[in-house]
Amino acid sequence: MIQEGDVGLGIVGKEGKQASLAADFSILKFKHLTKLILWHGRLSYKRSAQLSQFVVHRGMIISFIQAIFTVLFFFVTIPIYNGFLLMGYSTIYTSMPIFSIILDCDVNSEKVLEFPALYVTLQKGRALNFKTFMIWSWKSIVQAAIIMFVAIVYFDNSFVNIVTITFTTLILIEILNVFSVVTKIVWQMVVVTLLTLIMYFLSIILLQNYIQVSAIDGPFMLRVVCLTIVTWLPLHILNKIIEKIDPN
Repeated sequence: MIQEGDVGLGIVGKEGKQASLAADFSILKFKHLTKLILWHGRLSYKRSAQLSQFVVHRGMIISFIQAIFTVLFFFVTIPIYNGFLLMGYSTIYTSMPIFSIILDCDVNSEKVLEFPALYVTLQKGRALNFKTFMIWSWKSIVQAAIIMFVAIVYFDNSFVNIVTITFTTLILIEILNVFSVVTKIVWQMVVVTLLTLIMYFLSIILLQNYIQVSAIDGPFMLRVVCLTIVTWLPLHILNKIIEKIDPN
């Protein structure tokens, strides 16, 4: 049983604490097992699945942007974003908003214990499977294509403007995608988002010698807002229509 089990669960008993100390989880009473599985176990699976999909999406969308950029510019092997932007994208600019997904909670513990059937749906593995992977891959391709094609066709031909506009839109898209999938927005998510945006704009202002960017002015902000809406809003509306027609 110990070799075949995925998780070890120990209960403190009169015979000693050897089993509970050697287990992955230790509880004092057998009745605590219900909350451990139905509440903590369910939340752990849903949050881990959602977080994994966002990490995949974050890497895919910037990879597709680079691929589209290479194709449009005659397969020249030039990175669209320099090293500082890539490092910032994978660390301070997107990590905190994405990891704030672990704060999401669709139902409270009382409802989970009242309706144990909510846990049964998770046993089918629908929160993280090949279907969800393909959905997020398709979303990455669509959003990357919209960002690149709209930025190149409708905005200035200046390479610096394209880089700044697309990269700023990319960060805003990741943040909006987080708010699109969470069930309930908590204040920690808002604080994390504001801190991320502040750090990004401060890095543009203070690190101009390292990050090649264009000036932040009214036309720049308008272009970023327009491109962000065009990229994020259609998929968000489609997602809401699907939830309305086929609720979970």
